[in-house]
Amino acid sequence: MNNKIATSFFLMFFCVVPLLADGLNITPAKTEIVIKKEMSQKGSYSVINTYSVPVDVAISARTWNNSPENKDVKVEDWFKFFRKSLRLQAGEKGELRYEVSSKNFTGSLSAMVSFTVSAPGTSGLSLMSSVPIYMTIDGTQTIGFMVSGMSVQDQRQYNSEDKRINVSYTVKNDGNIPLRFSGTLKVLKGKKTIVEQGIGEQPPVYAGLERTFYERLAPLPKGKYVLNVSLNAFDKTAEKSIQFRVNKYGDVSF
Repeated sequence: MNNKIATSFFLMFFCVVPLLADGLNITPAKTEIVIKKEMSQKGSYSVINTYSVPVDVAISARTWNNSPENKDVKVEDWFKFFRKSLRLQAGEKGELRYEVSSKNFTGSLSAMVSFTVSAPGTSGLSLMSSVPIYMTIDGTQTIGFMVSGMSVQDQRQYNSEDKRINVSYTVKNDGNIPLRFSGTLKVLKGKKTIVEQGIGEQPPVYAGLERTFYERLAPLPKGKYVLNVSLNAFDKTAEKSIQFRVNKYGDVSF
């Protein structure tokens, strides 16, 4: 590839803030709004330029993960922001004001709000920081979920020296709002619980979708076991169990 072609490329990186030690500091990093039908609510983002030079910030928003009944709703139908750019001096803080409107929607809508700058001192490189905003229509929520699949396998197939056990479980969200789960993972041998570890709050599973999560267990001796995963969201719980075996070499099967 010649230099002319290489320098013509436009590169863009996407991440959830903070992006770099020097860059844009955007707060809040996540916004969750619960609102009644036919209402509106205003809010704002704080944007601080931590570069040592002035920057121009381009602002945009795109649909993220709406619940199934809102699959055709565009971000501009419910989320309005009042400027498309900011000029910030080094160390300066700017504000982006916005307004959400629930109208006659049900379920949930979400958007990703992005702030893009041309990387100081670099030609043709843009850096994007993005933060999510979620809106739930209060009184229209349905909560339903299940652990739709589980599996175990030994880590040694990836690293011959690592005898830990990989656990994966898939959660299906049958409701109409994003759900963040926490819970407990247990390993039983007969009726005795030999391992119990907490599952901290996980990234969201969006309405109508599935998401797979991963945990890791310490090595287990030869034997037959039951793996149980129990998850909670709001006031509901779902759980699932599977049997698996560990042979004298540490190989796992189920």
